[in-house]
Amino acid sequence: MKKQYSFHRFTKLKPVLEFMNKNSTQSRVIAGGTDVLVDIRKGDSKFDAVKHIVDIHEIKELRNIGVKDNICRIGACCTFTEISNNEFVRSNFPVLKMAVEKIGSPQIRNISTIGGNICNLAACADSIAPLLVYDAKVRILSDNNERIVPLENILIKPYKTEIHPDEILTEILLPLPDKNWKYCFQKLGRRSGVSISRLSYAILLKSKNNKIEDIRFALGALFPIPKRLKVLEHELFQQTISPDLWKGVSRKVAQKILDETGVRWSTFYKIPALQQLLFSSLMNLT
Repeated sequence: MKKQYSFHRFTKLKPVLEFMNKNSTQSRVIAGGTDVLVDIRKGDSKFDAVKHIVDIHEIKELRNIGVKDNICRIGACCTFTEISNNEFVRSNFPVLKMAVEKIGSPQIRNISTIGGNICNLAACADSIAPLLVYDAKVRILSDNNERIVPLENILIKPYKTEIHPDEILTEILLPLPDKNWKYCFQKLGRRSGVSISRLSYAILLKSKNNKIEDIRFALGALFPIPKRLKVLEHELFQQTISPDLWKGVSRKVAQKILDETGVRWSTFYKIPALQQLLFSSLMNLT
């Protein structure tokens, strides 16, 4: 017999925070539910202690996209379709737009949310690498507290964030970038449509007089969780751009992955594919 849950749908933020304050250890929050509901049907053991499914998808406060004080604020319950259709996002955060347009199918993008993509924290979460290169922060609320922290600080391990059981992710905060960035997002899966990422990455590059002024790399579906390569970014500052430089960068990124993940069955196609894709992307940016 399938386990039974109590289902609670909220339309205001304050009541759900009060509910989570009292029932956090026995509750699981959903927005689109495209990951959580699949896990429930499979009988995943992480739901053994869960009694309450808490639906926040209809909370209007979490469905807005706006700008204040040069910060773009994306509500955690915004769907990928809403994000990709938003003109401000398309104009100012093209890497994010490119990534969310490649997630799943139109049906999935119509219901899946950016907050859910972060909180579920699968290695293949395609929205996270773009958010990392844009230096995203997240706003997290509980009934008694509010905190704003860098996104990378809450990413702990696969399917585990630093968000506490009584807290809810409410917004993603993106500082407005200038217009001088060149950019790319690449994703490789086993097929072209409705594909789970086998490797993905986001890059921002700013150069002057053929020297790197700033560069940002974030990899997804290559490490256990998406991450920035900040040491490599620092090493590349003021380097002269050339094909040899980009070949070396591609080799370093591949070696970094091998050092952290070891050799797996997928290594023998992922690493050569990554090196060639990354080299091509960097050449196209310059």
